Amino acid sequence: MIRVGLTLVILGAIGAGIFKLGAMRQSVDAKALLQVADEMPLTVTVSQPSREDIVRVVQSPGDVEALLEVDVSSEIVAKIREMPVVEGDIVKKGDLLCRLDDKYLLADIESAKARIESLKAAISQAEIELDKAERDLNRQIKLSEADATSDLELRDFRTIRDRLKAALDMRTQEMHQSEASLKHINEDLLKTVIRAPIDGVISKLVAKQGEVVVTGTMNNPGTKIMTISDLSHMQVRARVDEVDIPLVQSDQPARIYLQSDQDHPVPARVVRVASKGTKQLGRDVVNFEVLLEVLSHENRVKPGMSSNVEIEVARSEKALTVPIEAVVHRMRKELPESIVAEFDAKSGGDAASRARQVQYLKVAFVMSKENKAEVRIIEPGIADTRRVELKGGIAEVDTVIVGPYRSLDQLKEGKRVALSEKDKKAKEKKDGEAGAKEEVATSDTNKNQGAHKEGKKDQPEAQTDDTSNPEKKENEPKTASAKP
Repeated sequence: MIRVGLTLVILGAIGAGIFKLGAMRQSVDAKALLQVADEMPLTVTVSQPSREDIVRVVQSPGDVEALLEVDVSSEIVAKIREMPVVEGDIVKKGDLLCRLDDKYLLADIESAKARIESLKAAISQAEIELDKAERDLNRQIKLSEADATSDLELRDFRTIRDRLKAALDMRTQEMHQSEASLKHINEDLLKTVIRAPIDGVISKLVAKQGEVVVTGTMNNPGTKIMTISDLSHMQVRARVDEVDIPLVQSDQPARIYLQSDQDHPVPARVVRVASKGTKQLGRDVVNFEVLLEVLSHENRVKPGMSSNVEIEVARSEKALTVPIEAVVHRMRKELPESIVAEFDAKSGGDAASRARQVQYLKVAFVMSKENKAEVRIIEPGIADTRRVELKGGIAEVDTVIVGPYRSLDQLKEGKRVALSEKDKKAKEKKDGEAGAKEEVATSDTNKNQGAHKEGKKDQPEAQTDDTSNPEKKENEPKTASAKP
């Protein structure tokens, strides 16, 4: 019980002390001592708005590839007998790339020719037999008219004639089939010589001399012998996120940063934007394929390189910009009514619907001459990684508060602020330079005024000189002659 009583006494003393401090006032401004901490100015960093060219870009990864690239493969199954090229060779359209073994095809050609000759002989024999059957049938017809033979014998001769005619037709069709087979074998023989389909460079050599190449089927892609790339025209296949793809359009300028040389971008241009997105296996991110034409013909751009692409989607020249840290979000209820009314007047429409739609407003704080924070409704434009364009709300003469983040979070309308030490030194240096320039200008003005006054003093003395006044000179002799 004693311990509980002691605890209550201590808590009561603390409460009484806090109440007493709250009732005490400062002698200078008559404010409560407990509110002094709230009135301490916030240390802030400031920046002046400046006119700059600002560019909004969309960044994405991409792979460099040749605009025209051909995979060379075989159309027949054969062994590579000759390959006079190596990887990296420059070839022209029609140059020999490799030669396949053709001995089996040559044998097939000889066999097909022999079968054709055999069928020709068989056709000749069938024609002879058919001619004999026709003669026998005609004789039986004459005998039947004279009732010298039976109808059964006549039908037998007619059947023999029809069978021999069908045999001749069959031999003729076999002849056509053999000729087509020979033509097909000759075409396969031409395919044993593989020539370059385009002008380019052998960028990849897969097969070697002595290997057997096979043709592709439904489940087997076949043997790829080599790849020929036209390095005179390159492109980049970029993968743009679905959030940024509405901003990307054809013919927009772009820059390509190669992994091998990040300091020197390569100019490019958007050629095509995919109309359908793709989702990578195991990921929920949807990307759209964008093809960019490389406008430079530098040798450092090679197929297969990894790169980062920056597509310029918007540009504003000589725009009024501030650091991007200056733009903050405030809830409507945290802002003065005049600021909210200004925003509603600019937005138009029903105030209730606007309040539901826009809970947070974009604002910026400026530092007044009384070292107090003033909130401004801003109209931001495009932004890059450092600065943001302001279309309204801020003037060039305003001093914009840009940090630090803790101070920006505590800023309110009318809050006292103070410059940081760094900004104070920068301001003093700037004021000193401005004062020095003003003194120089004042000194030059005084010198010019003094020189002007001296020139005015010299002018009357020159007029009193007798030699400089010809009229006075002419009058003097007349006066002298009149005295006698």
